[in-house]
Amino acid sequence: MFKEQGKDKQTRKATASDLWWHFPSADHGEDDGFSDPLLEYFQGDHEKYVARETIQNAIDVRLEYQKPVSVVFERFSIPVSALPGQKEFLDKLNRCLAFIKGQEKAERFYKTAIDLAKSNELSVLRISDFNTLGLSGADDDVAGNWYRLVRATGTSSPKGAGGGTFGIGKGAPFAASALRTVFYSSVNDKGEAVFQGKARLLSHHDENRDIRKGVGFFGVKGYQAVRDADLIPDLFKRLDRGTDIFIIGYKSGEDWQKKLIKSILHNFWLAILHGDLEVTVRDGSEKTITKENLKECLEEYNAEDAKFFFEAVTNWTQKFEEPNLKHLGKVFLFVRKQENYPGKIMMARKPKMMVYEKRCRVLREPYAGVFICENDRGNALLSNLEPPAHDEWDRNRFANGWAAMHELEDFIKKSLKSMGETITSEPQDIPGLDRYLPDSEDRDYLSQQGPELIDQSESFGEEESGREVGAEKEPAEAEIETVIRKGVVTNKFSDTVKPAPPEGFGKGSRGRATGQEGGEKEGVRIKTSSISFRSFIQKSKGGFEYHFVITGRDDCDGAVRLVAVGDDGNYPVDIESATDIASGKNYDVGDSMIKDLSVKNGKSLKLAVRLASKKKYSLGIENYEG
Repeated sequence: MFKEQGKDKQTRKATASDLWWHFPSADHGEDDGFSDPLLEYFQGDHEKYVARETIQNAIDVRLEYQKPVSVVFERFSIPVSALPGQKEFLDKLNRCLAFIKGQEKAERFYKTAIDLAKSNELSVLRISDFNTLGLSGADDDVAGNWYRLVRATGTSSPKGAGGGTFGIGKGAPFAASALRTVFYSSVNDKGEAVFQGKARLLSHHDENRDIRKGVGFFGVKGYQAVRDADLIPDLFKRLDRGTDIFIIGYKSGEDWQKKLIKSILHNFWLAILHGDLEVTVRDGSEKTITKENLKECLEEYNAEDAKFFFEAVTNWTQKFEEPNLKHLGKVFLFVRKQENYPGKIMMARKPKMMVYEKRCRVLREPYAGVFICENDRGNALLSNLEPPAHDEWDRNRFANGWAAMHELEDFIKKSLKSMGETITSEPQDIPGLDRYLPDSEDRDYLSQQGPELIDQSESFGEEESGREVGAEKEPAEAEIETVIRKGVVTNKFSDTVKPAPPEGFGKGSRGRATGQEGGEKEGVRIKTSSISFRSFIQKSKGGFEYHFVITGRDDCDGAVRLVAVGDDGNYPVDIESATDIASGKNYDVGDSMIKDLSVKNGKSLKLAVRLASKKKYSLGIENYEG
């Protein structure tokens, strides 16, 4: 029978016999299943997530700013017997397998994990940081770095350049472990050594049939960190200030080293360039990346986009500086024009890690750009817009998100426009094109207050789905297709969607703005001659969200039907939801229709629409004149 938490309060010095795995009782609470939310964010590209999350945490706890943070990734193998509490841990794995019989995915994982825990050796990835603070605080010090990294879930540091140190990103190492097990070893600001193991398994029965939680710890009496250096196994001992993270059963392929280095270059070249970071990767051979050899490494590992962004900062065509944006403060933009460049802007804040890349279709010439917000105020705000994976700035995640992102995008667009010939929304070299375009005043309907969509004729980030209907125009014949490829307007008519008839156009009477379709079958539908609209696509974790801005030419109430625009016709779509962006009202949907809309003359209605399908479509409103 394995030991569990003791009841005595003796203060005797702990011995090796006091070290074991402890999984607390569920105490009639919820069970922990196989799908761990903390790990789900970081499944897939382990080298990418491990590099991003561990290096970001190290940069955030930099000790001396005159020297770079150094991070060393080293893979090696250990005898399976060197795993602390190996026999007891193997027993826990077997109990987990017995607990989830019939769950195919979980069974497959635990059978593989059991085989691994019974094998001769384990692959380990050790991530060591230097010139860092180390993990301070006692086990129950909720403000300490030790508690936030090892003991807590869903918490992060309110301090530091990252504004999110030791947050949900600490799940990345567990996702990269074939045993979902990680050990931590640190020397803190007091020179104290601290060590503990942690496993994120699933609920299981103990020998008394009591259900145990899935998250367990290896330490003194199971739940306490080891703070006596003599009790820390030699393999896991840390000699100087900083932290080591050991990923047990590291999921690595033949090319793990190359993939990890490319991830480091892609995400942290800017921090390396500024002398904030140096990284070493070891696995028999050794590669160290510093600001002195950064350019050569970018070439050697074919990190193309990172190389283009590097050249934009080190050999820019133009540098822009805004000293005091209202929400973000001081920001910079570096831009370089050159053939074969991707036409993208890399976004970064104070840690100088790439958050994401955005395509900004403003300049006609190929270019690469880097946006940096380093000041504390803007850095903190942008940090609040980031999801757990730190891979986007989502304007919906924080109170001032919409306003901050609008001024950011406006700064970038204005800067790019000043550099030369731009993509405009008024091409004039297509004869007769004006018949199919809305009047200029009809395109100026986006509100300057509150949440705003970006005009995709100079697209930034969100992509226009490519349809605008309801503009004043002469009748068109079936099978006419007019497409402006730069993201301005697409008007498509086919046999399946008829063009609007001539009645009601021009300055004369339009007749009723709504009508019945097929008797009472569909209810009241809004005539497309009574509205104009534009739609934009915004990508999110859950798929694509389509933003529609519908502007009234008359007062009208009723429904509109959405269609997916294809090369050979238009097709119905399965609408999952339609929400008024301003009020949050959810509209009734069904049969490809958004129902019970109310649009006023000269006013705009902004809708956020999601489809049941997660694929990307070009959406339009089906032409209808009653």
